[in-house]
Amino acid sequence: MPGDGDLSYWYFLLPSWLLAALIYLLFGRLILAAALRVDNPLMRVLAVLTNPVVKPVAAITPRVVPLPLVMMFAIMWLLSARIILHQAFLARRMFG
Repeated sequence: MPGDGDLSYWYFLLPSWLLAALIYLLFGRLILAAALRVDNPLMRVLAVLTNPVVKPVAAITPRVVPLPLVMMFAIMWLLSARIILHQAFLARRMFG
């Protein structure tokens, strides 16, 4: 990868950046939930941006699990997806 232009690997970088952005947004929502109320505009924006990730994770998680822990599970799943993406990219480069 060194020496190659970033745009030649857009099919790898774009999903990786999207996953990283979702991870950071979930961390922000998790941290700010302790300090801000739910009706705060910032919390509403974070909820709108991260609910497409949190809702499917909540659907497969038992209902006994509280929302902050569901968000941690969502972060874990996104990190796993990012690792799998990197491994697939490296395997593709290695084996053609």
